[in-house]
Amino acid sequence: MIVVGAGLAGTTLAWQLRRSGQSFALVDKAEAVTSSRVAAGLMTPITGKRLTKTWRHDDLFPTAVAFYRDVESATGASFFHPRPIVRILKNDREHANYSKRRAEFGALVRELDPPLNSAWFPTTDGFEMPTAAQLDVPKYLDASRAFFGGQFLEADVSTEDVTMSAEGVTLPRLDLRGDYLIFCQGFAASRNPLTSDLPFRAAKGEILTVRIDDFDERRTVNNGHWLTPTGTGLWRFGATYSWSDFSNTPTAEARVELLVALQEMINRPFEIVDQSAAVRPILAGQKPWIGLLDGSRVGVFNGLGSKGSLMAPHFAGKLAARLAD
Repeated sequence: MIVVGAGLAGTTLAWQLRRSGQSFALVDKAEAVTSSRVAAGLMTPITGKRLTKTWRHDDLFPTAVAFYRDVESATGASFFHPRPIVRILKNDREHANYSKRRAEFGALVRELDPPLNSAWFPTTDGFEMPTAAQLDVPKYLDASRAFFGGQFLEADVSTEDVTMSAEGVTLPRLDLRGDYLIFCQGFAASRNPLTSDLPFRAAKGEILTVRIDDFDERRTVNNGHWLTPTGTGLWRFGATYSWSDFSNTPTAEARVELLVALQEMINRPFEIVDQSAAVRPILAGQKPWIGLLDGSRVGVFNGLGSKGSLMAPHFAGKLAARLAD
């Protein structure tokens, strides 16, 4: 198998191919800024303004936990972190919505334990999601790349490199041949002639990395924006949504938006250490698109969007099983 793109989708597919006993080559041009490397990696059971249960959470979350623990064991790295998430309820409408839905959430939610520190947060009403988690995506990608060794190849792949036949796919320039070639390119797939008709509804997101004085909240806190610790004494705060600018360049407008939002969330002074931006690979329907193109030996694994860390292990496993059969 040839997997093009070593972000969250491609790396997870490579692991699932390995687990199912299939050989693979993972090819990536190793860009410094990608949506996977900017992603917060949050796995949140209750999301959105309307407080809805994440699609297929009960299936996806146990699979993700077991998968990432297995990869940690294989690589000796630590990148998967169970971390409760606090959702702040900002107004009467959100309180009413939560009260109406509380019973259907069951053990996915509980009272805040401990409560938010009122010296740090101007609004402390809310609930806690104890079975949430966070994937340090860059560490996961780097540990995987090191583990794969010679199965990882740093190179750019264009459609001119691809030769297809009934027996398989070859990349003569890279001296690679596989039964199948799977493009896992995120938003870059919109520029690939073989996958450019995917119905992208992509959104650029921007995130701040900040240092906060006298602040020791170890849970992720969300009030429509999220604030999460990095384990290095810094916090990440995000994110914005832009439906028109598809560059990876941070903007002054997003910086102001995030500054105002963080000042509304916390009462503490903070220092901006970094600002990053990337384009989320969201597709129509906000569900992943997976499979072979028109019965060919070229396929796609894309559209993981903002819930990629949760979705990737399950759906990569399904695709690996399909390719093996």
